[in-house]
Amino acid sequence: MKKYMPSMLVFFIIMGWMNSSMAQNGNLNEVMQCTLKPGFTVDEVVRVGRAIPRTDSGPNLVFYREPIVAASSRAGSINVVRYWDNFEHMIMGLESQTQTGPSRHFFAMVDCDGTRQVGLNRTANEAGDASPYEGGEINESYVAIRQCQLNPGETMEDVQQALVEFDEENRASNDRSGYGFLQMLASGTEGAMNSSFAIRVIGENAAGLARRLDAMSWNTPTSSDPASCGNLSLWKSYVIHWGN
Repeated sequence: MKKYMPSMLVFFIIMGWMNSSMAQNGNLNEVMQCTLKPGFTVDEVVRVGRAIPRTDSGPNLVFYREPIVAASSRAGSINVVRYWDNFEHMIMGLESQTQTGPSRHFFAMVDCDGTRQVGLNRTANEAGDASPYEGGEINESYVAIRQCQLNPGETMEDVQQALVEFDEENRASNDRSGYGFLQMLASGTEGAMNSSFAIRVIGENAAGLARRLDAMSWNTPTSSDPASCGNLSLWKSYVIHWGN
């Protein structure tokens, strides 16, 4: 029988990040919010992105995310998400990048200036419990996201422990979605140090994420919740590079 949890923990079920089968807990995600220039489509940008050569010093994983249900300000945009081992790997990788035909074409199609953010990837499911993108066998899936801010006196460790416990006690046997959160470390936005985060779920496939959303309980947050979160957003996610 499933256990019932406080409202904020149930509130978190639809949110998460990559599972440990794809990326070790504690690595970095670099996120750029890019706007499509007039005349270009997401499909064109995805094709060009997949053609960009990747070297050993480059990012381990690359995804482009297209807003399906999101703020109106995100219309006509994509998120570029890249996985790095740590800051040294990211900085060395950025320094070693060379312009190629596809990469020049990519930046002729989008504007990513001034939108870079870097966060610490923190997983909340046991290894083997999840398999986003069917373990890398498919090139597209869907992602559910909430942007959150810690409330005073709460910590990221409290959030992670709550998410881990909830996932252990409430994950359905057929649920293979990745689950966790991204703690923002560096960005151009103001606010308390390291207090903002994005909790996300990535589906094993489109149907898998839909089943998880259909099965969740929709509760109203209370004053005792550890964080304040915005509305749910939904994104289509394209695998651009599946490396280490």
